[in-house]
Amino acid sequence: MVSAQATDCWGAADRLSQRLLSVLPPVLVLKGLRERPFEWLELSCHFILDEALSPRAGAAAMISRLLDVIFVQLLRTWATAGAAGHGWLSGAIDSRINPAMSAIHADPGRAWSVSDLAELSNLSRSAFADRFQRVVGQAPLSYLTTWRLDRAAELLRYSRAPISDIAGRVGYTSEAAFSRAFRGRYEMSPMQWRKVNAE
Repeated sequence: MVSAQATDCWGAADRLSQRLLSVLPPVLVLKGLRERPFEWLELSCHFILDEALSPRAGAAAMISRLLDVIFVQLLRTWATAGAAGHGWLSGAIDSRINPAMSAIHADPGRAWSVSDLAELSNLSRSAFADRFQRVVGQAPLSYLTTWRLDRAAELLRYSRAPISDIAGRVGYTSEAAFSRAFRGRYEMSPMQWRKVNAE
């Protein structure tokens, strides 16, 4: 059992982390943890206990990374069991949708069309659009826009790059169009968002 409150340490402050947390129920219950596929959990817990009980240089970093591994593995197990419903996590594990989502994530600035994404998924345009909507719960280009704006918010927060550069990196040729879209999602301009959230 994993409580959603335990996920606070995975950076819930930014939109990309919130995207992950939004698909999780308050508590994840995974059954059958004693079965063979879950040997990784026992081994990871053994390493964490070893680091905690015999602290050495780098123990905190080791424990942190092992907890990351456990969290990701638990998410995979939960999503693969079909408990995730629809959303980006379901798309990420769908063999036909994953290639398109991976391409969007890797290159959000590209002028993607539904046909381009369908080709990556080896589906016709209409079959891809229908499947994407059913699995992810959003139309492909709507998902692309959301991903672009969330990526831009991350860049605004963690970099000092000019807003025009960030707009270009996420697929906007016009800073004005980017600012309008950003305001529509975040209810403030990119400059205002940066001032409030910059680290």
